[in-house]
Amino acid sequence: MLDVAGFSRMMAADEAGTLNQVLAQQQSLIAPAIRSHGGRIIKLMGDGVLALFPSVISAVEAAAHIQADAARTRHLPLRIGINLGEVLIAQGDVFGDEVNIAARLENLARPGGVALSASAYDQVRNRIPYDFEDFGQHEVKNIPDPVQVYFLGDELTSLPSLRRSSQPPKVPKPAPSRGLRPAVLLLAVCLAAAAAGAGLWGWHYAARQSTAAAPGPGRPAAAAFEGSPVIAVLPFTAAELPPETAAALSEEVIRSLAAASGVRIIAPASARAAAGLLPEEAAALLGADFVVAGHLPGPLQQGVRLDILQTGPGGGSQGGAEPHSILPPQPQETLSGAAAGLADRILRYFGKPQPEPARPEIGDGAVLQLSAARSLMAQGNRNGAQAALRRAQKLAPGWPEAQALAAWWELDLVTGPVAGLPGRAAQAAEMAEGLPPQPLVLQLRALAAQFGGRAAEAQQLAGALASAAPNDAPAQLMRSWLLHLAGQGGAAEQVLAHVRVLEPVPQPMVLTVQSALHLAAGREAEAAAAAAEALALEPAAQLALVLHCASLAALGDFDAAAAACARLDGVPLTVDQAAAGFPYSASAPLRGLRTGLSLAGLAGRP
Repeated sequence: MLDVAGFSRMMAADEAGTLNQVLAQQQSLIAPAIRSHGGRIIKLMGDGVLALFPSVISAVEAAAHIQADAARTRHLPLRIGINLGEVLIAQGDVFGDEVNIAARLENLARPGGVALSASAYDQVRNRIPYDFEDFGQHEVKNIPDPVQVYFLGDELTSLPSLRRSSQPPKVPKPAPSRGLRPAVLLLAVCLAAAAAGAGLWGWHYAARQSTAAAPGPGRPAAAAFEGSPVIAVLPFTAAELPPETAAALSEEVIRSLAAASGVRIIAPASARAAAGLLPEEAAALLGADFVVAGHLPGPLQQGVRLDILQTGPGGGSQGGAEPHSILPPQPQETLSGAAAGLADRILRYFGKPQPEPARPEIGDGAVLQLSAARSLMAQGNRNGAQAALRRAQKLAPGWPEAQALAAWWELDLVTGPVAGLPGRAAQAAEMAEGLPPQPLVLQLRALAAQFGGRAAEAQQLAGALASAAPNDAPAQLMRSWLLHLAGQGGAAEQVLAHVRVLEPVPQPMVLTVQSALHLAAGREAEAAAAAAEALALEPAAQLALVLHCASLAALGDFDAAAAACARLDGVPLTVDQAAAGFPYSASAPLRGLRTGLSLAGLAGRP
């Protein structure tokens, strides 16, 4: 729980001015802050925000940097409460005592400070280099047992020179993919934390500079690595440029590596979840063998410094990973040109072939607007995302990547009504007509072919995705989906396993495809669980709702199945309408889906 200290008093003195400041911060600062640390906004509450994080470390890092930046820039004084525990998720909201405790912790926090529960403190002590103060046990309203409270060190305003523990941080164990207890961070007003990762990483980076060795005989260690290394390109940091520019550049590097072979590159959505973590922690979260960190010491023309660290066997994960290679800055003129050059240097370091450059060099303004559009869409701000996309298209008329993204959003595969998917697929493919065969365009054409009954063409395009974009997680996910629709469950499972390496942080559509594969294989309980997990991440995910409905009905839980179906857009739907989003060319999985929908009470023949 984070709120504005003295909010009522400020509202009484200047209601309109205070409210405008709060709303502006919520719209432009809170969402980027939470997303940059892997969190998800659940709801806004006046001057407050409720958010979930997959990691307590991420929540604490977000809170620490929020308070530091708020103090430095003289924004409204804030108080933050953080708790860890089980919560109930329903109708897009979260409930339970753990949420209430987070709210009570916020009331106990000092203005400009952060208060943690004992459960949250136990997960971060000795793991992050901050000091904590034991504030003792406190009785709180509506909670029967006293709550043990810890304060984060009170020198938040001096980050990154924050008072740090003398004990070295321990490397956290990788979190399991299921059963994660979400860290509950209830936020009121905060600053954009796109720069938040820069503080801790900048401290870590500076500490390593004096000990890092330049490439020499016997280096790089990557030469001795067997197999295809899993590489995480973390969000870059910058000394002078806006943090959004550094973050956009790192994501452009990832996209420039989509066609590379012999390596596996963590997808942008998952890489963002590691913002603010130390390299060892990021590697543990993402399952990476190597971590690439970039720093812009000045303007882009001064270049980007790359550190490549091995964190698995052969690296330094036991005592802290040391850079196996420091690639000094090289001058660059544009973000897109810099991204292509950095991707080339990374591949050369690993001794892998460089694919032919396929992405045109685009002006920085358009690149930044397209990056902002993707970020806003990931936060659920569809109107803001589309406005940013239009600005990108205006700055770079005819840019295929922007045109393809506009067509993909028209398709709206995740949250769009299932009954209208066939028509939207055809329309999106028409919008992409004449564009170069980049991964997003191939996906649109393949899906339109599948919906149009041209299964052989769809599989041919899926094969093209396999070779054109082996490191593009969404493209490979579409390939898995198309294989499943064709009844090739085993092949679809293999591709999905590859997707999970590229996208280790759970995503709604990945879980939806997993649910569909489970249901087709007769594993109804697993299908229901995967669909429920997808809906916890995106309550409006329509394909996941259909699968949840069908799988619950197949398990005999008819009331829950009917409730799931009732949440679909356009209800009441018939069996045909609900199944319209699943253009199966194989009869068996289609028959199983329709049977489940019929058992759930939808009208029509199974």
